[in-house]
Amino acid sequence: MADITKELTTLSTGISELESLLEIPNQVKRPPCVILCHPHPRYGGNMFDAVLNQISTYLLSSGIATLRFNQRGVGMSSGESGDGTNELIDTESVVELTSSNPKIDGSRLGIIGYSFGAWMALESAFRTNLIKSLVSIACPQNKFAQYGTVQITQPKLLILGDRDHDFTLGQFKFLANRMSEPK
Repeated sequence: MADITKELTTLSTGISELESLLEIPNQVKRPPCVILCHPHPRYGGNMFDAVLNQISTYLLSSGIATLRFNQRGVGMSSGESGDGTNELIDTESVVELTSSNPKIDGSRLGIIGYSFGAWMALESAFRTNLIKSLVSIACPQNKFAQYGTVQITQPKLLILGDRDHDFTLGQFKFLANRMSEPK
């Protein structure tokens, strides 16, 4: 693996203190960065999730920095996890803080979310143009369905396993086809 600088720190959002890990490949000056959003805290989701670990490893080896953070109430982050409302505010704050970090190229910022984190990624991309691309992995059906009628203009990759417990592949394809381009 390439030489990586790791910064375990706390991001202050104004309402929360969020534990975060910024990893920067040293072979690239001001690399692009991808924010990784973890599954729901109530089900054990945290920034060291196995899926996110694998994604981070791949991105870093490709010269792309990653920023992971624990949602409120997880790990060393302050507060309590909830229904997603405050977590969305925190995620948007993380996007803003990351985009202005001088160690990365904030004009090339992506976001990847897994499960609950996929909802955070989709909603954040809908709300801000700071995010230039997004990946949604196994977004919960009740959250994914609402994005068929809104314009998320960033390039997007939508992923669902064929044995997902939340909804069928047919339902996913139907909903994904309703989403705005590019995808």
